[in-house]
Amino acid sequence: MADLNALAPVADINSYIEKVTKHGAGMVNPETFYTKQLLDTIRIDQKNYIYHLVADETPIQEKADKVMVRRWAPLQAHTVPLAEGIPPKSDKGSVEKYEMEARQYGRYMEFTDKVDFKVVDPVVAHYSKEYSIVAIETLDLLAREELMSKAQKYFAGGAANITEMRIATGKPKLSDLRMIILSFKRQLVQPRSGSNYTVILSPEFIFDMLDDPYIEKYMNINQTTGQMMDDISALIPLFNMEFKETQVCPDSSEFVNESNKKSIIAYKAKDETDDGTDWVGTEDADGFVYRIFTEDDNEYEQVSGYVNDSRTGHEASYIPEQDVWTLPEGWEELKVHHILVLGKDALTRTGLAGEQNAKMYAKPLGSAGVLDPIDQRQSIGFKINSVGYGSTRLEAIVDYMCIPTQANI
Repeated sequence: MADLNALAPVADINSYIEKVTKHGAGMVNPETFYTKQLLDTIRIDQKNYIYHLVADETPIQEKADKVMVRRWAPLQAHTVPLAEGIPPKSDKGSVEKYEMEARQYGRYMEFTDKVDFKVVDPVVAHYSKEYSIVAIETLDLLAREELMSKAQKYFAGGAANITEMRIATGKPKLSDLRMIILSFKRQLVQPRSGSNYTVILSPEFIFDMLDDPYIEKYMNINQTTGQMMDDISALIPLFNMEFKETQVCPDSSEFVNESNKKSIIAYKAKDETDDGTDWVGTEDADGFVYRIFTEDDNEYEQVSGYVNDSRTGHEASYIPEQDVWTLPEGWEELKVHHILVLGKDALTRTGLAGEQNAKMYAKPLGSAGVLDPIDQRQSIGFKINSVGYGSTRLEAIVDYMCIPTQANI
């Protein structure tokens, strides 16, 4: 997961804290401050979360926990003339139904009585900003997981499946994306925005695109595409595609095999000790040996627990049910980038009307009742009361798997 600290911060938090501290606690209600900070951060920074933004809104009314979306089958034209006095056969209505369920999501953190909730405390203010990022990231992860689970697969380099992908042949190509767009049009999938389909891609993908033969020809013919050379993170819309870069593009080779077991592809440089027993298939010309590990191997475990901060080494986020792969020495996971190509109706977001936004909660000392008998515990957290994602056009989602040249360095 990419570092999200580069998101635009809430400006001058410390100045607000200082102002409140100097001029009295009654000036600002702390919970109001934290909730506004959360909502402002989501509003300001939502452009950084691409997957969440491609969803169409279909709210749930009243107190239901599901929404039913219907897609009506179109009627087809024909040119058979009517017979005199005889009515034609009646057409029939047909509908596809999609159910989408909304759930609650949230996180919280406890503090001791050393943190002062009567004013806007610097520690609490800092973590309210962190939860602002976590809240919108949660929505983005939900959207991305839904898209990935429903996507059709397209493999770079002519591979039949992910196990055949290789570093030497998996480089992304614009010609592959053009074939995906052509398949959309054949299936009558409409563009997402104007006349363009949406491609969500990684910085490494863009790095390789700038020397793609189609891009080079396009720039030679069209003299107004200098932006692509001036800004390495920019690809202008072309060939009915608009490109959106994200630094949290999925890059795992994990997949589910024919036995319904979680699996992962690993690689290492070939040396004279390799006898072929570790290879996925035949010997490859790229100088690497490939091997598939499955959840039945000792290298895999699923754990729930705290993840240590990479800078301090201390426990931070609690993540349940993590997939952990501990590969043998010398082996590395093959990084396969998942570039999502989307058409209209690819993703729908639902939830109770008015309940899809996140709210911050600040619980003071003693609020836990008998669980905090002498006022030693307090907490801060956020909750999204009702949100869910689904797709009403499965043909409109393609997961283009490729191996950018800079992905496995």
